[in-house]
This record gives sequence, structure tokens and C-alpha cells, in this order.
Amino acid sequence: MTATGSPATDAPRWAALLSGWRDGEGTLQTRLTHSLEQAVGSGHLAPGERLPAERPLAALLGISRSTVVAAYDDLAAGGWVTRRVGSGTHVAATAPRQASVLTLRTPLATQGSEGELDFTIAVPLLGDAQRARMQAAAVDAFRESVYHPHGLPELRALLAGLYTHDGLPTTPEQVIVTSGAQQAISLLAGTLLRRGDTALLETPTYFGAIDVFRALGAELRGVPVGPGGMNPDTFVQLARDHGPRLAFLTPTFQNPTGTVLPARARERLAAFIAETRLPTIEDDTLIDLSFTGTPLPPRLAAYAPGAPIVNVGSLSKLYWAGLRVGWMRLPAALAQPTLQAKTLADFGGSLPAQHVALKLLEELPGLRRERRESVTHARDLLAGLLRTHLPEWEFRVPEGGQFLWVELPSAEASRFTHLAARFGVRLFPGASMGVAPLPDRFLRLPFTLDPARLPDAVARLHAAWAEFQARPGQERLA
Repeated sequence: MTATGSPATDAPRWAALLSGWRDGEGTLQTRLTHSLEQAVGSGHLAPGERLPAERPLAALLGISRSTVVAAYDDLAAGGWVTRRVGSGTHVAATAPRQASVLTLRTPLATQGSEGELDFTIAVPLLGDAQRARMQAAAVDAFRESVYHPHGLPELRALLAGLYTHDGLPTTPEQVIVTSGAQQAISLLAGTLLRRGDTALLETPTYFGAIDVFRALGAELRGVPVGPGGMNPDTFVQLARDHGPRLAFLTPTFQNPTGTVLPARARERLAAFIAETRLPTIEDDTLIDLSFTGTPLPPRLAAYAPGAPIVNVGSLSKLYWAGLRVGWMRLPAALAQPTLQAKTLADFGGSLPAQHVALKLLEELPGLRRERRESVTHARDLLAGLLRTHLPEWEFRVPEGGQFLWVELPSAEASRFTHLAARFGVRLFPGASMGVAPLPDRFLRLPFTLDPARLPDAVARLHAAWAEFQARPGQERLA
């Protein structure tokens, strides 16, 4: 299922599709032509799909309309598109292409230019002390050569004990170890959703979940997230109206807003999920990143232990994304099909990684403390720099997680991401995290960049914003 549209209606999609169009050699016209050829050839643009009108695309990319016109002419001459006055520019039916693929919301790591600062992906920094700890934890990593499709037994038992300690009674048999939280989400969605089913998510929400559900052909419905989190009454009403087959929620330090759903709202949601038997994924991947000593509300699943709520966790945000160890805690009703799906997927994850994870999680309180100290410093530094140099950008400092959800005084955040790239800063348009159309005014800024580089990053953002404001809506010279 490939979305269509133009920058006027789907700017985040085109911003993502053409995010690296300036890379390479040649004139801007040549680079844009090549990038669009790649989009067609890779299957991102389907036969018959309409390309944006020249003027809106030029505004989005920060180039002149004549450059876009010339690129479209090149595409037409090469047989990639057809152009007709009154009907616009469309991908030619005979254009070379592969199978149709999604334009992912998920930012992909690319080989950026030297000195580029990346605000699109949030991963913890790995220092010498963390590397030494992992080396020490790997002492038993190579002691056996067997398959554990559902995870290393000792690690499953430890995770079950952690859930039980936190007020959610769990047995080792209810735990599956996965290759990161993303695999857990993908396995659950693939098990529970069929093409045409409805999935209910917060909006905005984690782009990886959006992509997984879209790839399965699900119809997505969004429950708005406000300053206090999601309204449970809105969730209930939408669920009754649309009959979803799966829900995806992040009650604690919601990605990207950082909100924490209050206990009373969790209780209301859990009761509804238990009553309707609506399978629900509770994303816990940020639950360990609290910056205060204030106790968090119990997990959603703790209010209804028998409800079909699956808890998903990971070490990627707490320690290191490269370890690729995640897990899910399954209720009895969903255990059998999910256990089978995991076995069919890979016969089990990396045993060395799981042995390292086992040793690390035995020191979980210390890991939380160290991560809290490092992230709190970076959060406060980034927030202070933004307030000093970009005071018109609005945000709330979260009490946990790893993002600032920034609102710009502009409805063209996607266009600004392209301009910022020219100043060496990669940004992610927040509208890409909307399930339903989201105002194109937001940026998700993680505070996981090296603190030593944050002053330079904000200085570049300030310079890009000054140019953006000085020439609003004007065409750039090619």
C-alpha cells in the first residue's frame, strides 16, 4: 500500500523519499533527476502515481521551480514519466521498476557527509566503560551451540523475575527474547493482523510500529496524544466505532511526546481491554529512562493481568542499540501463536548477545542510574541551548524518555528539514509520526547526541532557521 500525494498534502512522505537527493555529483537538476529515477526503479513510486507539482516540490526542497521543471523534462525524455498539461506528471507505465515497496517513515542510517550531525535516530552513546562491561559480561557467551528459539532460559527467567518484582506476575514461559523490540512488534503484528484489519495507535507514535502495520495492509486509526497523554475515553470510543484487531500504546514516556499516562487512565484502559479482549502491545522500551525519583504508575498490564496485553522491552535505549536484544511478556491467550511465529522466524537470537544481556540486566539498578545521569545532562543542555538561540521553538521538558517534541512557528517543518540538511544537520519531520494527518509543525529532537556536539548542532539549527525565516516561500536559485 503506497501513499500518494504532493508536498501540499503529504510533505513528510516526499521529504523522506527525497531525503538524500543532494548527495552525489552533478548539478542540482542532475541529482534530483537521479533521485527520482531511483525512487521509481526501487518501487517507491508506482506506475501511474502522480508526482508533485513543480512549485510545491521546489518549495519543499529549497530549489528553483526551473530546476524541478528541467528534472521532470529529463525524466520524460528517459521514459520514466509522462507529462500532460492539465493532468500533471505521472510515473510511466513502462518505466523500469521493481516490486512496489513502502516509503518508510523510519529514518534509515545513511553514509552522511563528514561532520554531519544526525538528529533522526536516538541511540545511547557507548563509552569505554560500557565497552569494558560488555567484554566482561561475555565470559560465558560462547559456552554452548544449541538453538533456543524462545530465548536463553536464564535470561527468560531473569526477565520474568523483573516483571514480577514490578507488580506484574510472570513466569519464564511467558517471556520470549527477540532481536530487539522492533522484531517483537513485527512478530506480534504479523501474528494478529491481516490485510484490511484495523489497528489503533496513538498519534503521534513510534514510526517503526506505523511502518510495520502499514506493510501488513492494516487500516490505521489514531488516538490523539495531548499534554497529559492519550484520553482513554477517546480510545474506547474509537475502538467501539472501528473494531480494531490490535492496539499499540506507549503509556510511559510516550515516543515522541514524553508523556506519562496517569494511573486512573491506565486503569480505565485496562478494564476496557480486558472486557473486549482487544490484543494490545504495551511498548515499555523507554520505561527505564526516568529522570526523577517520582514513582511511575504500574504498567497497563498490571491493572488487568489476564487481559491480552503484551509488554515489549529492549536494551537498545537503556544500554546499546547494537546489542539487539529485546523481549516480550505474553499473556496466556496470545502465547501459543506468538511462540510459533518466533520459532519460524529465526530459531532463536544470538546467544552471545543474550549472555551479555543477562549479565547486564543483573545490574539493572546501576544501569538505570548511569543512563539517567548521562541523559539528564544532555537533555538539560539541549533544552537550554534551544531556549537561548531558538526561543520561538516551543517544547515541554519531559521527565523521562529521550526526546524533545518541538513545535515550530511554521507549518512547513518538512521543508525546514531539507534546508537544515544543507547546514549539516539531519532532522526528522514530526508529521511522519502521525497516524492520521498531523500538522507539519513538529520536530522530534533526541538528546542522545554527544553533549560536546550539541552547541554546534544548535548553532547550525539557528543559522538554518534564520535563512528559513528570511526567505519564506521563496524559490532558491539552482
